[in-house]
Amino acid sequence: MYAKGGLMRTSLGMVAVAAMLFSVPAPARADENNKLTYFTFSKPVQLPGKTLPAGKYRFELADPQESRRVVKVSSEDGSKQLAMLQTVQYTMRDPAKDAIVIFGESPASDPVAVQTFVYPGETIGFEFIYPHDEAVRLAKKYRAKVLSTSGDKLERVDEAGASLPDDKR
Repeated sequence: MYAKGGLMRTSLGMVAVAAMLFSVPAPARADENNKLTYFTFSKPVQLPGKTLPAGKYRFELADPQESRRVVKVSSEDGSKQLAMLQTVQYTMRDPAKDAIVIFGESPASDPVAVQTFVYPGETIGFEFIYPHDEAVRLAKKYRAKVLSTSGDKLERVDEAGASLPDDKR
């Protein structure tokens, strides 16, 4: 399902499913500036250009001082960097009570695609930008619009593979 105003629409049913499938412990607050948050996934998840197996991972801003648009994903202890992901601002109507990730709807046998990461207490989150070919594949699979880049152009790709301006959510 895809969120209003974004890649995925959330619903109470999807939130309930996500709550059952994924455990989200309280974030580490040692440095709130970098938004360090731990997520535990009970099944594989898909990020732009990367599929993570079930496990516990660190999500944080790569450089909170200079660029608040790159999210670094690492192993639980932070010793192994797994991905550096470009994002755009994602705005929620109400502040997140807990750290959340917003997922796409997928068959139980497939990894779920992660759209957005939101730090607790905030209305501004980080929406991941998928490479164009991967975005087209996801859009077709989920019959939805997926945020993508094509060269230096930010766009949404629909299930027919057509490019839409980013404001056509």
